[in-house]
Amino acid sequence: MRLVHSLGLTSAALLLLTLLPAAGAATRPGTGPAPDTGTGPGRAAAAGSGTGAVARGVSYGPAARLGNGRIRVFTDHADGRPRSLGVVLTASALTGLPTAPTDGEHCADADGDGRVHPSRECVGGHGLELPLPDGAGSGLPFRWVLFNWNPEGHKPHGRYDVPHFDVHFYLVPRETRDSIRVGRCALLIDCAQLPAAAAPVPAAHLPAGYPASSPETSEGAMGEHLDSRPPTAGTLAGHTFIYGAYAGDIIFMEPMLTKTFLEHHRTTPPHRTCAPVPQPRSWRTPGWYPTRYCMAYRPDHDDYTVTLTDFRR
Repeated sequence: MRLVHSLGLTSAALLLLTLLPAAGAATRPGTGPAPDTGTGPGRAAAAGSGTGAVARGVSYGPAARLGNGRIRVFTDHADGRPRSLGVVLTASALTGLPTAPTDGEHCADADGDGRVHPSRECVGGHGLELPLPDGAGSGLPFRWVLFNWNPEGHKPHGRYDVPHFDVHFYLVPRETRDSIRVGRCALLIDCAQLPAAAAPVPAAHLPAGYPASSPETSEGAMGEHLDSRPPTAGTLAGHTFIYGAYAGDIIFMEPMLTKTFLEHHRTTPPHRTCAPVPQPRSWRTPGWYPTRYCMAYRPDHDDYTVTLTDFRR
């Protein structure tokens, strides 16, 4: 099955939020409430024209179906600079999620037995390719978002095999990601592409504590995954931040979080968790990059957000 496509606010701001429609309401892209970005409520404003216009306030991309609800990408700009980029999920999106291990889009007969085992020979779980809102540029280096729901988790076993979400913010076009083929090596990547996937990232472009190369986590239709968690950390509990690489370049930034952890915010004030985004010494491509990521539940709108925020140029 493929999926179709702290707080510290003033009482006045809280009243305003309660009067705004929920993120799951029938609103056109570019309208609706400002997600909790960690920098205060933004101004709702129309999205750009799609011709490179700079977005102002909060803009939404088109909604896609997820579980019993919806998901979409949003950006928030103020005074000509980005404040946040993220996804917003209606609370109902966390119910009715697929239970099959994969949507069957990226599979390979790795053991050569003539069959494809969905738990062992497919990657990506259930994936959604989500566009950014029109006019979301303004120096943001990100191109699109890949959202994955993994009902059984994924390899390496003992590390990520727990139900979780992967939110990939890609720095390269979809065509680049699509060129990374599935195959029999590592995490089902084409063996001929494994050397490129495992090419070390230059030290200047990688935060301290991250491995320059991690061949065993090279994945077809995605890229290599670099995680600062040591191998002895065990199975993911909560969240972690991953850098994706291919051919020695950083190609995505990824908050990974368990489904249980995201749901936990619904019942636990202040309904929000933030953590630093580890920073390299320099970026190959100039632009605005996040220094923090947040996961939140908004009681006034009954939805969840996963956000990159606190951008610096």
